Amino acid sequence: MSDQTKGLYNKYQIINRETGQEADGQFFVLKPATDPAARAALVTYAEATSNEQLGIDILNWVSSLPKLAKCDWCDTDVKGETELTHPHMFDMAIGGRMCRNCWEHDREVYKGSYGEDIGEFKPIKGVQA
Repeated sequence: MSDQTKGLYNKYQIINRETGQEADGQFFVLKPATDPAARAALVTYAEATSNEQLGIDILNWVSSLPKLAKCDWCDTDVKGETELTHPHMFDMAIGGRMCRNCWEHDREVYKGSYGEDIGEFKPIKGVQA
């Protein structure tokens, strides 16, 4: 089961760096490098905290992260080059990039409507998002 369908669960063990012991309490870990929702949550936190320096530091950190990639078909943020591919042979959008979901949707449409298979999703390698 992927993380996208599990909901809230205890995924990480948090270790206190000062004591080396597992930290007490409940935590929610964010990964803003690849998750647009994490970025939005951090910006909201930065705006809501009473610790002005922490808010500034968080906003500076989030704004320094590389931009996330978007699918040119559905405008969804994706996790970088491994989740994007070039358009298929029947959809020649020069320079466009398609996410796995849009690819699979088109694949089913072309199979069902035209009897053509556009093939397996092949992620772009070595391309910056």
